[in-house]
Amino acid sequence: MAESDGVLLATSMRRIIRSTDNGENWAVVTSDSSVAFDVKPIKGGFVAVTANSELGTRSLRASYDAGKTWQPIDAGDKVFIDSIGRNWNNRINDRLRAHAYMTSIIQVGENFFCTHPEGIYKSLDKGKTWKLLLPSVENKGFNLFVSGNVIYAAIPRKGGC
Repeated sequence: MAESDGVLLATSMRRIIRSTDNGENWAVVTSDSSVAFDVKPIKGGFVAVTANSELGTRSLRASYDAGKTWQPIDAGDKVFIDSIGRNWNNRINDRLRAHAYMTSIIQVGENFFCTHPEGIYKSLDKGKTWKLLLPSVENKGFNLFVSGNVIYAAIPRKGGC
């Protein structure tokens, strides 16, 4: 769940939902066949990791109108598509396997950081291009936590981190 200026956004049933009354009522704000895996506040709006199972693509979308509308921001960057969006060609019962729980995004300062089983990626241009910053350990995705301008990366393990 993400909050900014009284607007709540969350992912539910793989869609982005929005509330402007403290969670009393919710409305779906994504109407295409894309699914949403993570949504976070950024400067001036929100960012979400989404995927389109029909097209087999994963991308970043941003909203600068309090979550009402969403635009792609990654410009089809091959690093993001190949490295962040994985396993899209592995079909199970004609449904794409996403492993979505392994991908999240945060903003620290002007930079975006995204987690993936291959490691932590950094974008200096608000998600248009990505570079591997820190390789993973045992192909396990990091959980990222932010305090001020400090980023903590923890690997989930049974019984703790």
